[in-house]
Order: sequence, then structure tokens, then C-alpha cells
Amino acid sequence: MIALAAAASALAATAPSVTTGPVTAVGPTTATVSGTVNPNGTATTWHVEYGTSMSYGSTTSSAGAGAGTTSTSVSSNLSGLTGGTTYHYRLVAVSSAGTSRGADGILQTSSTPSAATGSASSVTSTSATLNGTVNPNGRSTTWYFEYGTSTSYGTKTAAKSAGAGTSATPVSAPVTGLTTGRLYHFRLVASSDAGTSRGADETVLPTAVPTVVTKAASSIRDTTAQLNGTVDPNGLATTAYFEYGTSTAYGTKTAAKSAGSGTSTRSMSADIGGLTGATTYHYRFVATSAAGTTVGADQTFATLGRATVHTGSATSIGEQTATLTGSVTPNGHSTSWYFEWGTGTTYGTRLATKSAGSGTTAVAVSAPISGLSGGTTYHFRLVAANSAGTTTGADVAFATVGAAVTLGANSSRVVFGRPVRLSGVIGTKQADQRVTVFAQRFGAGSFTAVTTVLTGAGGTWTFTVHPKIGTTYKALFNGAASPTANVGVRPAITLHAVPNSRGRFSTHVTGLHSFAGRIVQLQRRLANGSWRTIARRALNGHSTTVFAPKLARGRWTLRIAMSVNQAGAGYLAGMSPSIGYRRR
Repeated sequence: MIALAAAASALAATAPSVTTGPVTAVGPTTATVSGTVNPNGTATTWHVEYGTSMSYGSTTSSAGAGAGTTSTSVSSNLSGLTGGTTYHYRLVAVSSAGTSRGADGILQTSSTPSAATGSASSVTSTSATLNGTVNPNGRSTTWYFEYGTSTSYGTKTAAKSAGAGTSATPVSAPVTGLTTGRLYHFRLVASSDAGTSRGADETVLPTAVPTVVTKAASSIRDTTAQLNGTVDPNGLATTAYFEYGTSTAYGTKTAAKSAGSGTSTRSMSADIGGLTGATTYHYRFVATSAAGTTVGADQTFATLGRATVHTGSATSIGEQTATLTGSVTPNGHSTSWYFEWGTGTTYGTRLATKSAGSGTTAVAVSAPISGLSGGTTYHFRLVAANSAGTTTGADVAFATVGAAVTLGANSSRVVFGRPVRLSGVIGTKQADQRVTVFAQRFGAGSFTAVTTVLTGAGGTWTFTVHPKIGTTYKALFNGAASPTANVGVRPAITLHAVPNSRGRFSTHVTGLHSFAGRIVQLQRRLANGSWRTIARRALNGHSTTVFAPKLARGRWTLRIAMSVNQAGAGYLAGMSPSIGYRRR
């Protein structure tokens, strides 16, 4: 009976319950995993299976879970793991009632830092900056560069912190004391408690383009010169030459010559010929090596030969005097100079010749002139001559102070056919000088010469004109014009009583053209002196009309008026002389 009871109890026992729990700690090579075990009343042991797949392959030591009937928390430390690797694990419980396995769990061990070697920058003949990126992958990480003349490296930079972030961070380190022209290897190394990573090998060649300086030209003659410069090859085989020409486009270069492969400055020069005298040339020194090409600064020189001249400006200009200026570059030959001047580009007057020496730099020159006419335009230029030839400067014009001629009119308004006296004075104040009078009638497109008059004492002149319509006048002397004068013209209007007509009045309007159809007004003067229109009539084809006003007995003062609108373009309003009339 006892045996049968034991067998029945065994049949009623339940296998333990097991739950795979979370990872509670993880490192590069270790991890702590957890879970729960319920023995369900039977003595139970438990362990953890783990591995890089769900086949697991590794097992922790078994531990007792007792024989209770409630869930008990358990945990186990895994060791010997590989950093940056994914692992599977599960909790297993075993009793006489059976074996239970928890669900599969996954953990990720900490990664070693990532190191990526970049390219070198700021490369010179003896130094460079090494570059790369480091990803600490969440672990406190340090980094440094290894470098040397082979992949054994041999030298490293100081270690620096990259932090403990999870993204790539740029890092760089300068290195000095390199040997010019020698190839160096380098790589980035990053370390944390998860391990050490090494970036790929990269190389850098400490070189620099040649250093060049364009120096001043020497031995300059009419058609030849020597170009000079200095070059430092900076350790690489270098060739050098000069470019030259009459502009910064150059166009011609000397033969390339070796500058060696040293690391110090050396002077080089080249003789050139076939140049043009008295010409400015541009040149520069150019050097090339495997590291690249360096172009020196532009320089200029001027060959000898004919003098270089620049006509300047006229200064200290008065009514009758001025000072002419300019500059002369003798270009290495004994050179003389003078000014030509006059009222036109044929000049006509030449000043005394003076010496500018035989230098190669510009010499400022000047000369005073007198006896000029006021308000007059003059031309001048600088001329220089030496054994290589004569050079003429550009023409420059200036005007003396004062009006060349003035113009005025004794009246700005006149009745058609009446005279106007024009008068003025010339700036030179000389007698017997010719002044031309020009007129531009209203509606005309240009001025027309009216007459030429001779000046009198003190340069004065007069001329009488009889304008027939509004006219503008000007005077011309020595090519210079006076200000204009405008003379307005009124139509000539007559008014008279028709004999034996018993109060009829005839009017006629005269101008440059017919006034047929235009309206005129018969006006009488009031006691207060003002005028009142008493009749209006249109002019007939002869510009005439007759008024027959109804006048009361007595004495009347009458006139004819024509408005400016009726007078028409080119004329002012007009009035006849007033007349007296008695009505009996």
C-alpha cells in the first residue's frame, strides 16, 4: 500500500515552471542574465544555456532552486564573451518531474571603438596634420596616431580622449619634424575597455611647391634686359623660367632651367632680347616641381629708347596766362623737351627747348605762357626728343578765364519793324576784331549769320537789327559764343478814323505773315485810366478791318488791342497807338 501511494504521488508531480528574464548587465566580454523558477513542489536545479545562435552550445553551472511552490528570481553571470557580438540565452529548470526551458533571449555585448584613418592635410615640407574619425560605441575611448616611414610606424602622437559617445567624431593631430620628400605611413588607433581598433594605413608625402620671388630687372637697354628671381625648390626637383610681354598676358617665356632639389633659396636670371625701345614690359618668375607650380608676382620694366612723354593739364589759368604741365621719361638717353600751343591743333607757338636729363624715371616739367585771350579755348602738347627719336604727347585743351564775347540788347520787346540795338565787348578788349552776329527766328531750326562787325575801342561792338518775329541772337568771337539774347516782337497795329465816315475807324495789323481771320478789339479808355473793349472784329484778307461803334456825344480815346492768342506763335500781344475822337 505504501509503494502504491508513492507511485501515485510521483505521477501527480508537476515539472518546474521557468521564465527567461532580461539582461541586467552587459560588458564587452561579460553579461548578467535573469529569470524566475517555480519548482512546483519538487526539488529543482536550474542553469543558463547561451551561444551565438539558438543552438546555444554553452551552459552555466547548475544551481539549486529548492522544492517550493512559488516563483523564485535567479540570475547568472556569463563570461568569456566576445565584444560587439549578439548572443542567445535561455533559462532551464530540471526536477524529477521533468525539464522546462524558458523563452529565447538576446543580448549584445559592448563593441570595441571604431577607428577610420582619413587623409592628411596642411602638408608642408616638414609637417602635416593627420586626420580620422573615432566612434567610441558607448565606451570611454582614447585615440592616437601611429606614424613612421614604414608600416611598422614607430612613432605615435599623444593619446587623447574621444569621449563615450555612439557616433563618429572627427579627430586630428599635427606632426612635425618630417623629412621633405620622404613617404610616411600613418594610421589611427582607438582603445576602450571593449578593445582596440586600428584604422587603415594611409600615406603622406611632406612636400611644398617651390617658393619663388620675382626680382627687379637689370641691364635694361633699348632692346635687351636681364630678368631676375629667386627660387627655393623645397626639396623636390624643380625647373624655373620667366614669362614676359607687353601686358599681363605675357605671351613669351624663356627656356626652363633646373633649379635643383635643395631646401634653400637660390638666385636665377635670364637674358632676353628683341624688345621694343621705350616700351613697358611685364614679367614674372615661374617654378614647377612634382608638388605643383608657383607663379611669382608681376613686375615691370621699361626699355630705353625714345622718351616717354605725358601731356599734363593747364594750371593757374587766368584771362591771359596759364601754366602748361607734363612729364618726360628720358629712357636712358639725353633728352630735351618743349611745349607747342595755340588756338587749334596746328598750335603755331613753340616754347624754348629745355633738358630733361638722361634718367629712367619720369621728370615733371612745366612752363608758363602769357598773351592769351580771355574766354578762349587753347590747345597744347608736350614734345620730347633724344637720339632715339621724337615723341609727341597727347593734345590737351583748356579755356582761359572770362567770356570771349558778351551780348546785350537795349530792349527785350519791340514792335514789328522797329530797331533793336545789340552790343557787347570781347574778352581781349582789342579793337578791329571781327565779331559775327547770329540770329535764330522763331520756328527756325538753327542760327544763321546776320553780319560781321569790327570792334571799336576797348573791344566794344554794336549792331542794329529789325526783328520781324520773336528772335534769339548770339555773337561769336574766336570760336567762342556769347550768351544768347531773346527779343520778343509785337505786331504793328495802326488805327485811324475814316475821313467823312461819321464814326467809322479803320485798323491794319502788320507782321511777318498775314493775320487774316484774327480777332482784334476796339477799346476805349475809362476815366480811371483802364481800357474797356467796346467791339470785336475779324481781320479781312488784307489784315484790315473797319469798326463802326455807337459812341455817345463827347470826347473819346480809342485804341486797337490784339491778344497774344490772336497774334499767334512767335508774337507777343499787340496794341495800336491810341487816338482821340470827338462825337458831336
